[in-house]
Amino acid sequence: MKKSNVLALSLAIIGLSLFAIAMDNQTEEPKKNYEYLAQELENAKSYTIEVIEGMPEEDFTFKPGTEMRTFGAQAFHIAYSLEWFTAQMKGSPIQWAPGDEDRMSKDELIEYATKQLDEFIELVKNTEENGAFTARIISTLRHNSHHRGQMVAYYRANDNMTPPSYK
Repeated sequence: MKKSNVLALSLAIIGLSLFAIAMDNQTEEPKKNYEYLAQELENAKSYTIEVIEGMPEEDFTFKPGTEMRTFGAQAFHIAYSLEWFTAQMKGSPIQWAPGDEDRMSKDELIEYATKQLDEFIELVKNTEENGAFTARIISTLRHNSHHRGQMVAYYRANDNMTPPSYK
């Protein structure tokens, strides 16, 4: 047999083998979602709402320094940022325009934060797992943990009030 025929036959065999391997690997795996995060997300929601509820309404205007947000503004910022992040993650971004972060009462903030946390959790639970989306989840949770942590520090700065215990 000529060298060119042997080479062509060898390449054909290799090509068919690679094709067979690729076809064998195409068995569809079940799609993974973020159901395993459900409890962690519910814990974050529960603790966030507990931190908001724990501060007396008359102290929602408290801020440890002149350049800082009030406690109520921190709560609003968490809820608004969840609305913004969720819209981004859905592929329908909204403009960042929070307006007056001190405009809501305690009850309104609890309702707003609960709604935004529920919508974020629902989106995460119903999305197929992928790396880019996971990064967005982590970014959102890290951002809101930062602001919730500031709110917890406000308890201590406000006459050494005891904040809710972390779950």
